[in-house]
Amino acid sequence: MEFGFTEEQNLLRESVRRFMRKECTREYVRECSRNYRFPIELYDKMAAQGWMGIPFPEKYGGAGLGPMELAIFLEEAGYGWYGAGTSYFSSVVLGAYNILLYGAEWQREQLIAQMIRGEIKFAFALSEPNVGSDAAAVELYARDDGEHFTLNGTKMFTTNAHVADYILTVTRTDRQAARKHDGITVMLVDARAPGLTMRPLRQLGRTATHTNELRFTDVRVPRRNVMGEVGGGWTNLTKGLGVERMSVAMMYAGTAQAIVDYAVAYAKERKQFGQSISKFQAIQHKLVDMQVKADQSRLLGYRVAWMLQQGLPCFKEMSIAKLHASEALFDIANQGVQVMGGWGVLEDYDMELYFRDSRIGMIGAGASEIQKSIIAKQMGL
Repeated sequence: MEFGFTEEQNLLRESVRRFMRKECTREYVRECSRNYRFPIELYDKMAAQGWMGIPFPEKYGGAGLGPMELAIFLEEAGYGWYGAGTSYFSSVVLGAYNILLYGAEWQREQLIAQMIRGEIKFAFALSEPNVGSDAAAVELYARDDGEHFTLNGTKMFTTNAHVADYILTVTRTDRQAARKHDGITVMLVDARAPGLTMRPLRQLGRTATHTNELRFTDVRVPRRNVMGEVGGGWTNLTKGLGVERMSVAMMYAGTAQAIVDYAVAYAKERKQFGQSISKFQAIQHKLVDMQVKADQSRLLGYRVAWMLQQGLPCFKEMSIAKLHASEALFDIANQGVQVMGGWGVLEDYDMELYFRDSRIGMIGAGASEIQKSIIAKQMGL
């Protein structure tokens, strides 16, 4: 493994960095966050750059690049604003990439290409009122009615469902299966299908790309919208975990570095007792600890990207990367507030938003406790 990037990868990094610096102004970020408004202008501009196609083969309209380029993009997007990364992640990684892995060929040919062009968006629905960390206990029932399935039940915490055109929905098609991991099927649900209603969820942070409650009342889904085999959904869901957890780890690593840079700049300007507070050892040590954690997140994320690029198994490593990056992000934001003191909790300063946005990372995409259980099992414990 080499600790460096190719010339093309560096060009991608610089291009994304310049774009985010221009488009993710603090005024724009605040306006979207305060008003629970999806950053549609930013999303459309990212699509116009061709970045939605980074991890997809050229035959489907993609750029034919790999996990390393995806990691580079998401780190820079996360540095610019978590909302840039999350709006991209829900459509590209949770949506189209899963279609690439186990969708029908017509879904790959039509929907991936449409997503890359910015014509459609995706969301992913797994959690339910009684289903969180125990993800295989899915209750949303899809009754087989021949040419279509009829869905009844509720999904919770579905990110960006309110702006999606299709929702990859995890359902139960067999209530009598011997194991709860059997009888699970993933389907593409039209977000505007009759009988599907949504309720936005008011939450602590990440309000621009907020979650939603979805209620399914006799929602009809054509059989051709099934992804993979009926009843084989659980196995398919595990295929995309490496890219999913690497992606969130890199977003968090980028945001973590943005927080460190913001706190360092503040500490150099803020004066107390006749000098910049950056000259006090207590502040220096906080900032150093924050930088070390940000670097660790970055390296762990790129390790997974490299392993994915090489086709190496990385079930343990991807959970380590996600676990560390999410917990480090919150620790860094928490210390950033401490460095800034009272200014760190004012809405006029970015640190307050960083802090609120950071907390959900230890819950979403697999809670810290679940990641630790996975790592322990991989260690033979």
